[in-house]
This record gives sequence, structure tokens and C-alpha cells, in this order.
Amino acid sequence: MKSFHIIALILLTLACTMHSRSQEEAAAGGIQIAEAKLGTNVENRELIGEDSTFALSAKVFLWMKVTGGASDQITVIWKNGEMTHSTTLMIGGSPWRTWATKTATKAGDWSVSVTDTAGNVLKEMMFKVE
Repeated sequence: MKSFHIIALILLTLACTMHSRSQEEAAAGGIQIAEAKLGTNVENRELIGEDSTFALSAKVFLWMKVTGGASDQITVIWKNGEMTHSTTLMIGGSPWRTWATKTATKAGDWSVSVTDTAGNVLKEMMFKVE
């Protein structure tokens, strides 16, 4: 009976160690933006009209392919001078295609950043509105 308890304890320790390692490996890989593009529309989950310069009052689409972040969320932050706008997107699987939009209300240089829940910048892109 004593040897059964020892074997059970060893198996439990191994299982906990393996589970802990798999969580650490998942965290190390974490959520990533595998691909990101700016454009004028999204159709059938694909970007249309890829560009880096947009007309004033145009809708700008940031299309992304996200990996490693099933059931996680990302924040998209649009910036032009002092103006910022944030949108939170849920990630439903890995890989996951998603997008965010912003109407370009001011001419000038813009940036769009994608951050994880800890605030780490995963991707940043620049574009111009004329």
C-alpha cells in the first residue's frame, strides 16, 4: 500500500510539472501578430485595397492574422497628434483573422498600434491621410 502512495505521488508530481511547463511555453510564445495590413475594406475576411495613404474622411481598415492568443484580447490604438481612439478585439482561436476600422477625420501622419492585455506593443504601423 505504501508503494502505491509513492507511485501516485510521483505521477502527480510529474503531471503538475508537465502542466506547468506547457503553460510557461504558451506564455513564452504568447499572442503574436503574424500579419498586418492597412487597406480600404475587408471582404470574405481578406483585406481589399492595401495602401499606406488614404483620403480624408476615408475608412481605414487594419486587417490582422493573430496567432497564439485563443480566448485572449488585443487593443487597437489609432493615433493622430493628440487624438487617440482605442478598440478592443476578442481573439477566438489560433490562427484568427480580425480587423478594426477608423474613419480618418484629420489629415496628417497617423499610427496604429496593437497591444496585448499587459500593454505590450505587438505591432505598430504608420500611414498618411491627405
